[in-house]
Formats: sequence, structure tokens, C-alpha cells
Amino acid sequence: MQRRWALYSGALVACALLAATTAKAADAPKRSWKGPPLLALNAAPNLLGTAATAIRADRFSGSWANAMADASGSPLMQRLVAPARQLTPTDKLKYVQSRVTSSVRWISDTTEWGKHDYWATANETLQHGAGDNEDRAIVKMHALRALGFSSNDLFLTLARDRVGGPITVLTARLNGRYYILDDTGGAPFLADSRRNEFEPILSFGSTAAWIHKRLAPVTAPMAALKTAMAKKAQ
Repeated sequence: MQRRWALYSGALVACALLAATTAKAADAPKRSWKGPPLLALNAAPNLLGTAATAIRADRFSGSWANAMADASGSPLMQRLVAPARQLTPTDKLKYVQSRVTSSVRWISDTTEWGKHDYWATANETLQHGAGDNEDRAIVKMHALRALGFSSNDLFLTLARDRVGGPITVLTARLNGRYYILDDTGGAPFLADSRRNEFEPILSFGSTAAWIHKRLAPVTAPMAALKTAMAKKAQ
């Protein structure tokens, strides 16, 4: 995990630099990007007070292509989601979180694939019945899509947990709120309920890849100015 997160951290730094030098990059040779295009800013997952900024994440292009490989025609996927078709959206989140955790045992990429980091397709993970946190999050994403969730509301999020360290989770947007389906097997939780523990770093969705930038807090002088203006307006 430490080696993987070191790779991710290097990729995140590169992504941030690329986002800051868009104009210069426009004159550079084009690279093939088969992941999410830089579109739909209104769909950005601005969770936990972050501004999700669209970036090119070429380091993850192959991984994300695997993550997006359609699993809707898989009999294994259809069997997995069949009991949940009539549930409410909130109960579908709970069902998928529990069912994927119990159906897909955890195993490292090194043991399963002989690689330090490999994002398996949902079909591969279901066929093997095993995967790591990214793999299980990808299966959850496809399961929720099969249950009627919009692809625009599902995000694979690389994050830091102040207790557990680096994690990869599925983030689901429902009625404007963000639910986190982590890899512990516990019930999905609202991101806002773990504001002091969960820090999103990078998210992937069907329309873009985003780096999460923490918005600057309101300074004391600015807060005082806003208070004075509000009183004056009364």
C-alpha cells in the first residue's frame, strides 16, 4: 500500500502541475487519453468544502479504462443486483455496500495479478471473487449503475483517512448529498459526517477526472467585514 500511495502521490503532483500549465501544454504533442474527458463542470464532486478541478490524469488512463468497462451484460452482475431492484435509492446503497463486501474477498494485486497496482474490470473481479479496495469500489460503481444510478453521480475517489491512511472509495451523489462506500464493509456514510477524518484527493467519474482543492477558510477580518455589512443592511 505504501508503494502504491507513493505512485499515486507522484501522479497527483504531476496532475496539479499540468492543471496549472494548461496554456503551455496546449502547444505540446498530444497524448492519447482514453479516460474521462474534461467536460461537465457542473457535475464536479465538490464534496467536503473542496473545489473539484478537472484535470488530465494520463497516469491513470489504462486503469480508468478498465474501471469503466461495461459490466451490465454480466450474468454475475445481474445476479448480484437482482435482490435490490425494488429497493429505495438509499437502501440500494446499503445493499451494494454489504453485498460486494461479502461477495468479493479482499486480496492484494500482487497476490492476485502479480502487479503492484492493477485496477481490474468489474467482470474480472466478479469472476475471480476477489479484489482489493479499488476493485471492490469499481464493482460497487457498476452495481449501482445497474440499479439505476446515473454514471454522473458515481465517483471513484482516492482519499486520505486520518485514522486508516490512504484509501480508495466509491462516492455516490444522491439528492445533492455525497455518500461514501468505503472498504470496511460498514454502512455507507454521509461525507459531511466525517469531515474531520476524510480528505478527498482525486476523483474519477464518467465525464472527467478531478483533483480536489481545499477552499481557503474565511479569514477573521473578512468574517468581521461580512458581519458588519449584514448589520448595516438590517
